[in-house]
Amino acid sequence: MLKPSINLKLGVPLLVIAFAVSALALYGGAQLVKQDEVSADTTVSHGQGDVIGPGPVTVTIVAENILFNLSTLTANAGSEFNVIVDNRDAGVLHNITLFTDRSASQRMFGSEIFTGPAIQENTFTAPAALGIYFFRCDVHPDTMTGAFIVQ
Repeated sequence: MLKPSINLKLGVPLLVIAFAVSALALYGGAQLVKQDEVSADTTVSHGQGDVIGPGPVTVTIVAENILFNLSTLTANAGSEFNVIVDNRDAGVLHNITLFTDRSASQRMFGSEIFTGPAIQENTFTAPAALGIYFFRCDVHPDTMTGAFIVQ
């Protein structure tokens, strides 16, 4: 009887491994280019080099499947910032809280925790100091987080 060659012995497992690695790479790449949904009265930035118009900024952030749809919020230093939290998770508690940094030790603003489906409107003044701050849902601090950029 003929012995299978090394190509036959290793070919199928290598094909399976290559497929799995490719699938994971494609999924990760799709997450990197995922589009953010924004509703605003002025121009809102989600990347470097974008400019925000003067005046108050209003952004809607959707809480669904224990995730925020936006990972970045941007405002001008010292400006009024309106954040609408659209909690689409039925029977699930969510909120949004802004901290000075990722350690979440110094709270700057926090909305009330509320059950979905419901919408909550919040207004606060963006910090006067330029920088990157941290926001999260206090109920789900590991999965619902993002950067609040003040420019």
